[in-house]
Amino acid sequence: MNGTKIGLFGAIYLRISRDKGEDEDTLQNHREIMFEFCREQGCRVEVYEEIVSGGKHELKARPQLQRLIDNIERYQAVFAISLDRLSRNGLVSQYIKQLCIDHDIKIITPSQTFDLSNSQEDRVLYDVSSMFAAMEYEMMGRRNRVNKMQRARRGEHISGSPAYGYRRNPKTRRLEIYEPEAEVVRYIFKLYCDGLGSRRIVDMLNLDGLKPKRSNVFHPTTVRRIIKNPVYKGTIVYHNRKRVKEHGRYTYKILDTIVTDHAHPAIIDPEQWEQANRERMERGLKSWGLREKPAATLGTAMLKDLLFCGVCGRKLAFRRARSGIYFIKACGYRLPESTERCMNRGMKLSFMEEEVVMKVQAYRGRLRKELELLHQDELSAARLDLQKRMDHVEQQLHECDQQQDKLIELAVKGIFTEDELRMKKETLMSRQQALEQTRKELCGQMQAMEMTAHPERLYCILRLLDDFTYQTAEEQNETLKQFIKRIYYTRIIPEDISTKPTWDKERQEYPFRYTIEYV
Repeated sequence: MNGTKIGLFGAIYLRISRDKGEDEDTLQNHREIMFEFCREQGCRVEVYEEIVSGGKHELKARPQLQRLIDNIERYQAVFAISLDRLSRNGLVSQYIKQLCIDHDIKIITPSQTFDLSNSQEDRVLYDVSSMFAAMEYEMMGRRNRVNKMQRARRGEHISGSPAYGYRRNPKTRRLEIYEPEAEVVRYIFKLYCDGLGSRRIVDMLNLDGLKPKRSNVFHPTTVRRIIKNPVYKGTIVYHNRKRVKEHGRYTYKILDTIVTDHAHPAIIDPEQWEQANRERMERGLKSWGLREKPAATLGTAMLKDLLFCGVCGRKLAFRRARSGIYFIKACGYRLPESTERCMNRGMKLSFMEEEVVMKVQAYRGRLRKELELLHQDELSAARLDLQKRMDHVEQQLHECDQQQDKLIELAVKGIFTEDELRMKKETLMSRQQALEQTRKELCGQMQAMEMTAHPERLYCILRLLDDFTYQTAEEQNETLKQFIKRIYYTRIIPEDISTKPTWDKERQEYPFRYTIEYV
């Protein structure tokens, strides 16, 4: 660059890559160099910086570059320490090039200015530089893979966080046993080999106050991962993978697998590890047979794959009694980040099916009305009416929050007695619950109304609903899945009622709530 100040308003983009061993010091050095360069050139700048590989072609994996692109029209120039810091991916490089051409934006490094909008030579130079940056990135990736495979053969820990029970020695690059966690791993394998399942093991671990690395409680999936991880018998397994696109989605294809035994001290004896995993496979085959049985021999229920717990969000299962009556099974899953189990109770499936059938009839009537409105061009008015009702409900909920805050203030001042305060609070909570239910229903109606952008689909669903009562349970299930995504079911029975016998009328007739989430 010559001594003339260019005085532009631009954006500095700073990027370092962990893959190349760069750290915060490198980022700070680049930041200082670019600030000094822009100051000497009399430029005003805004800064975008991130730590990410430059070879990524998906912009969502590079949020700061995406933010820079979103704001590109504000700037006269983009500053970078070198061209390869913008991108080492040819697709992204060409996308940035076209943006700069369209908006007459220069790309400026301390050693070169690319006036892509006005100079053919600069465009060619940019393409050549981008091509070499992409080739260098591919060569670096190839060298890294070869190095990792060789290190795996030596028994070194390659990448990622060490498994629970181990720590990585930074000098030898090998795993070493961390005894406080290793004791927990041995305890898990002992319980599993004694015949306990992952859920029962989780209960025991959490009751003892034991915690995994990244959570406050153990989960069944954590226990299952520990059981099947060969690292605990002293084995390193490294997969040399290649990222490929299959059926419209990116996936990793395993090209080669390196298995190194006796790579580090084993927490679990290899024979015990093999025993536990033989047991795991046998249990898996048995449970697979049990899971297949309901669909194969008991038929498909109307609400199969549609019913979810309204408390924890997990899918609910059904069971059939000897009498042939279907029941919704109690949830019983562990609540997220908690040692407590979900207390959502089950009931006869027919009660829920009757409610859904009534909703289906109401939904069919609403579809007919919306199609009529669509023909009369009155649907916008219906949407506006729904939005007004939603705004009114939101306002009432806001007023409830304000009343609750005011109630606390009055309680502090001693204006109400304890009984008066409790009654007013219960009244307020009941009103809030009713408003929340109304809001959910309005949301469902608004989601359903959005479908009117495709009237041909509405006609198709309407034809299916006209024959709904004559369909088999399997056909009804397929029909419901056309417009229902999930049904959230909630039935929390108070303890004084849940302890009563199952044949007790009060327990049997205890009410339930549900919310339908439309597609």
